Amino acid sequence: MPSRPTLKTIGQLAGLSHVAVSKALRDAPDISEATKERVRRIADELGYTPNVAARNLYLQRTSTIGMVVPAMGDNTAYDLIFNEVSAAAAAQGFCVMLGSSHRSPALEERHCRMMVGNQVGAMIVASCTSDVSHIKAACGPTPVIFTGGKTALEETYALLCDYRCSGTLAVGHLAGLGHEDIALLTYEPENRTILQKEEGFSAAMERRGLMPRIHRTGNAADAMQAGMDGVERLLKSGKLPTALWCASDYMAVGAIYALKLHGLTVPGDVSVMGHDDLYSGRYPENGLTTLHTPMAEIGQAAVKLAVALIEHEGEVCPRQVFQPSLVVRGSTGPVRRRA
Repeated sequence: MPSRPTLKTIGQLAGLSHVAVSKALRDAPDISEATKERVRRIADELGYTPNVAARNLYLQRTSTIGMVVPAMGDNTAYDLIFNEVSAAAAAQGFCVMLGSSHRSPALEERHCRMMVGNQVGAMIVASCTSDVSHIKAACGPTPVIFTGGKTALEETYALLCDYRCSGTLAVGHLAGLGHEDIALLTYEPENRTILQKEEGFSAAMERRGLMPRIHRTGNAADAMQAGMDGVERLLKSGKLPTALWCASDYMAVGAIYALKLHGLTVPGDVSVMGHDDLYSGRYPENGLTTLHTPMAEIGQAAVKLAVALIEHEGEVCPRQVFQPSLVVRGSTGPVRRRA
């Protein structure tokens, strides 16, 4: 296998020292334009790529950000936030080391320890539980930026979504359509995100003099099945509400599927809402009313904060709370009184 070209290789061909080659490639002002052009041409012909690790070691800095999420794939919201983080980091000359914990705190901790051992400059973590003591212990002095809603705003660096507001928006929309019998479907495991949705829903219902109905069923690892199971439980109880708000879009899709299996229409018989605004972009014909989580904004803010902490430059906004927004589509409609 041919050896990788180095600054010394280029220097030998250009008749320059490796220091002069390095300066030419960095566009240093004390190197002539003609020399810079000659060095760049030779570098291109050799297929030279800079050794970032060596450069970072010399400069005593890092160009890598660590990121750990609970899961990746079609059934999660984390694909989107990673895409945003990856793009925003690349735009500033940083790469992202990604780990999926598969919703396991032990694997989450292991990823954090390995990334810190590989000298990442900062960690972005969407924790799988609300207890993050193991993450902070694993990361030590490396700054950790918590995202999502499972962690407390009191953490040193936190970019969170206000899920209590989600409950207010969901109930406001459904009650505005005349619905009074509204149920919230959530799932295990219990964490701050789930609790905030339940608290926001209950408070919004009670402000209107309505009885909040909350049903936890299934697990976040299979949200669609959890939605189907939740509807089956409601049907067996004989107390099917006129409107359902589900903890996630995928849960809402499962709920809609189960309702249709029983010959019920959406939104004719039951209005259904989701959360996150992920599913409809991929399958627009489903027209799911939902609450948009600003994943792009959270991802970009996380990278901005991480780079500022690594480079010790720029203003640092350590804590931010992002607000969800209502997106109305075809899965919700006016209440239809049942005989």
